[in-house]
Amino acid sequence: MEGRHLIREALGADWPLDAVLVRGDRWDEWREALEGETDQGRVSLAPATLVGRLSLQPAPEGILALARRTAPPWPEGGVRERFLYLDSVQDPVNTGILIRSAKAFGFDGVFAGEGTADAFKPQALGRTAGAAFRLPIWPCRCETFLDWAQARGVALLAANARGTPLSQVTMPVGPFALVMGNEGRGLSPQLLERCTRRVAIPMSAGWDSLNVAAAGTVLMQVFSNVDPG
Repeated sequence: MEGRHLIREALGADWPLDAVLVRGDRWDEWREALEGETDQGRVSLAPATLVGRLSLQPAPEGILALARRTAPPWPEGGVRERFLYLDSVQDPVNTGILIRSAKAFGFDGVFAGEGTADAFKPQALGRTAGAAFRLPIWPCRCETFLDWAQARGVALLAANARGTPLSQVTMPVGPFALVMGNEGRGLSPQLLERCTRRVAIPMSAGWDSLNVAAAGTVLMQVFSNVDPG
């Protein structure tokens, strides 16, 4: 990871950092924030040329880090929990934005189905704005997710252009997962048939398509106002 915002979010979330590389002219800015990492011998100063070669940013901010991924335990599906499931959302930008929105609207975690862009690769991670450090993300197979949801009574709500308009949708009671599909083909038939409700966002006449990240953000905002209990 790199850049001020991501690394401050990682530190704030107590995300385990293995190594931090700081450009020499930025040390005064980071000295206090990295005190704990420095005590553990995880911080190194580096010349601007080295940081520039390692950076993926057009204008490097002078700090990079290596971190370990964590594997959060799967949730129990409590009565007030709400989740997001991504069915092969391939674009890392879309994946990152959806994770950021899930955090913003109080969702309890994100299931990343097979084919979904890795949330911790640079392009996706940057778009999460650090939400990936503060929200559980569970990479999983579709069958495993469906078995988990059925065993815990988690209702599945499919985002689908042919679904019930949001204004007519009966809001869910109990735990639920909002299911978003692939950018091109939408939801897989296997997943769609297991969803108990299909919801659509009303749009102007003659238009029925939204980018998956935009659609997911709208739906999560609406469902954030639901009291699952």
